[in-house]
Amino acid sequence: MGAPTQLPTPDFGDTPKPQKRVLWKWSLAVAGVLLLWLFWQCGSGLYSGYKSGDDAVKRFHTQLNAAQYEQICSEADEAFAQSEKHDELIHFPDQVHKKLGVAGTAKQSRMNVNATTGGTFVTSQFTTQFVEGEADETFVWRKSGNNLRLYRYNVQSNAFLK
Repeated sequence: MGAPTQLPTPDFGDTPKPQKRVLWKWSLAVAGVLLLWLFWQCGSGLYSGYKSGDDAVKRFHTQLNAAQYEQICSEADEAFAQSEKHDELIHFPDQVHKKLGVAGTAKQSRMNVNATTGGTFVTSQFTTQFVEGEADETFVWRKSGNNLRLYRYNVQSNAFLK
């Protein structure tokens, strides 16, 4: 007698099909490249906002020190010019200049870039040394082309209390 013969296994049509190979390495690489590109875009936008905001503040302080209040208001955003009467807009930087004196070194403490449907806004906070004391300044700029236009300005200092 010989060895029993193996009968073929019947196929009922439910044999598992080979799974499609997921290219997870490629998916991960594409996601990584996309993430790097996004970080680069955000970083370059922040750096650009930092640099242009810093330049705009230097220009503002130069005009303030030279008592060019009309020029500050004429170069400002329309919303800034419409926020107060023209005489009051000219009077405010004049009073800041009279009370605090000449603006000296300014050190940026915070910066924020915000893109909205109303435009791109750069908010810069500076601690500035004036002749009569230190002041905390907040500038809000609206991007117009490649330039920043003053949208809002706020200054706080203990020198105002003297």
